[in-house]
Amino acid sequence: MGHPLIPGKLDRQMVLGALKATGSSDPDVLYARKEELLGERKGGTGQFMAWALIVLGVVMTLMVITAPVGIPALIYGVWLQRRLTKLNGVAETTFTEYLKSIGVSRQAAST
Repeated sequence: MGHPLIPGKLDRQMVLGALKATGSSDPDVLYARKEELLGERKGGTGQFMAWALIVLGVVMTLMVITAPVGIPALIYGVWLQRRLTKLNGVAETTFTEYLKSIGVSRQAAST
């Protein structure tokens, strides 16, 4: 498990490898593995930290004396939010492509 403020790398090959490593074509098992792989990235912790940094950065920037700290916090919060969204998108896209490649419908995995 990585640091909550620095989301680790998650690329297509990592997700695909994790899904293949399950050795299953059961959509529920694959979905559980994808969610496990995302872990903290998708959960409230990462998103909460990103939004907390954005809000803190805005408030600190409005108070001119703390702007030198607020501006970097705001920039880092926006970067963190975009990175988490990108990582989740990579995992979702790869998951959907893998289900199609093994002939399983996406509907079965999400219900």
